Amino acid sequence: MSKKLDSILKKLESEKNQQKIKKFNAALSILAIFFVARLYSEFNLTSLKITNRFTLAVLVQVVVLFISYKIWKNFLINNNVEINSSYLDNWSHANINKYIPGGIGLSITRFSIAKNLSMDSKKLFFGMIEDQFKGILIIFPFIIASFIFVGELQKNYFYFSSIALTLYLLSKFSNQYSKRLNFKSLFSNNFINIFLSNIMQVGVNFLVLSTLLDTTNVQLIYISILYCVSAALSLIFIGSPAGLGIREFIFYIYSANLLTNEIMLSYIFLIRIISVVADISFYFLSRLLIKIDKKNNF
Repeated sequence: MSKKLDSILKKLESEKNQQKIKKFNAALSILAIFFVARLYSEFNLTSLKITNRFTLAVLVQVVVLFISYKIWKNFLINNNVEINSSYLDNWSHANINKYIPGGIGLSITRFSIAKNLSMDSKKLFFGMIEDQFKGILIIFPFIIASFIFVGELQKNYFYFSSIALTLYLLSKFSNQYSKRLNFKSLFSNNFINIFLSNIMQVGVNFLVLSTLLDTTNVQLIYISILYCVSAALSLIFIGSPAGLGIREFIFYIYSANLLTNEIMLSYIFLIRIISVVADISFYFLSRLLIKIDKKNNF
């Protein structure tokens, strides 16, 4: 089993296959961006209204980023990765570099934290795979169940309960394969952090959507969940910077029968703006915290 997995990983890691994957994903992203741009060509941005809820949404999104940082930091500590820069400095740079096409900036930055790369490269590689695909693994049961359950309330309950159960099972299963691969899984000792970040992300989506759509909380939560699902699915396409275009296209497919074009386009525009503002805010907040920490150490 271990030899087969090593063989698959070597094929995936080869420069030729990586280039093919990146080109394919980048092409899909360009097509998705073109499709969304066509929809926006008839969209009037002047109809958007910014409220105090957007400020709250940005603040909550920054907290989500902090939790995501804690997840990665716990992984590095659990794997005894010797670092040559601070955890926060490395993660904040990597989070900004995810906007570089092809995932190059994100990968290089995360690998750069290791003092002994020859010893820790495989651990970092496995951790990055888990981090990239943890979203789709967690929401996979919901995707299947969404074809079975009819009511939105049922789907909402199932989403929150299923991600908790799936995370628990992943933490157990990951212990098995991580032992064989000689690393400690990202899912180890991170149950609360991963679960909380997912719940709070739904909350961010809900805050934005509630300013645009006058409907029941059940439907608002359901549509907010669908955006989380779209975001998780978009991360499969590594060549797309921050899932740009693909996330919006997937959400369009999901929400076409739930939202009018005007509300849907307003929503994906605002949620993207909030995401970018939160990423930039987190970066500068990190710089400030690092600077304060350095001063206190002198």
